[in-house]
Amino acid sequence: MLGCLLRLVGLVSTFFGGLVFIVAAVRKDTVWIRVSPHDQPLWLNLLILAGCGLWGAGLLVGGRSLRRHGRRHHVRVVRTMEEARREPYVLYLRPFTEDTTGRAMPHAFSRWQGVGGALVNGSSLTLEEGVCRIFRGFGRPLAVGEPDEALPLAGCRRLYLPLHDWQPTVTSLITDARLVLLVAGTSAGTLWELTEVMRLRRPESVLVMLYAERGSDLYDVWEAYEDFRAAAEEVLTERADELRQVHGPDWQPPRFPPLPDFEDPDRLKWTLLLRAVIRFGPDWTPEMVHLDPTAVTAWTHEGRVRKLTRTQLGPLLARLHEDLNGTPGGRTRPAGLPANPR
Repeated sequence: MLGCLLRLVGLVSTFFGGLVFIVAAVRKDTVWIRVSPHDQPLWLNLLILAGCGLWGAGLLVGGRSLRRHGRRHHVRVVRTMEEARREPYVLYLRPFTEDTTGRAMPHAFSRWQGVGGALVNGSSLTLEEGVCRIFRGFGRPLAVGEPDEALPLAGCRRLYLPLHDWQPTVTSLITDARLVLLVAGTSAGTLWELTEVMRLRRPESVLVMLYAERGSDLYDVWEAYEDFRAAAEEVLTERADELRQVHGPDWQPPRFPPLPDFEDPDRLKWTLLLRAVIRFGPDWTPEMVHLDPTAVTAWTHEGRVRKLTRTQLGPLLARLHEDLNGTPGGRTRPAGLPANPR
């Protein structure tokens, strides 16, 4: 009930905030024009205009936050492993530190910047919710919840694990998932999850995603990814003998490719929070899909996002559908074991 109320109040606030902000922005070019000597002083017009703009912007941003918070009350919590297995699921693994990025929303004024004044962006979908929408065709997204969070974040269903002895449950989740999404990171838990998915999964059923923090410098993303590349190579080399028991004696730890530069850096004005997706070939060779907004052109900001998604993510999703079509999961079958060891 509280979640519905918050979403309703947020929707009304977003609508009126966007409307007031648009009116104030449209009036900014005419405030300098005095039609008659009896018009209000210029300073008063400017003060009213600034007040309306700030009021509208505050209502817009506050309304979007209320809607996002309201959806957190509606996130389903999975109590048991049996409940999680009742339907195919996409397992979303990430460092808990990346939840700050995962709950971020599109910039409230991206549409204003893109089309010069048609509408402001009232969307309150978070990055995690956007990822869920992209991959929900493969199963219902499921994530492990941070133990001390008061409410689950908007997006995936949550399964909460004990603070100690959590690894066996995550191993079971990895084994039974239809698709595994792993957000790149250098924490010990994330690197352990990376080796587990390479030990238990078919390479076609694993994706590694690279996030960028909002407002961060572009080079911060490169540095964070280089740290992940080095850490991943080290931990996979340490467990290479164990992984060769699954993939064969000739298996070599994969080396993640470098993050490429943008096609036209001079045109770069914004980037997506989801910067790149890495998929794997049959021998675990990584292949990077770099989401590059400078490689597409469109009249509006939203048009470029749609075209980028269609041209750069679309082929990846099509290949995933081909690889996973007709399969209940993407588990690795070690040599000598039957197709369904259970």
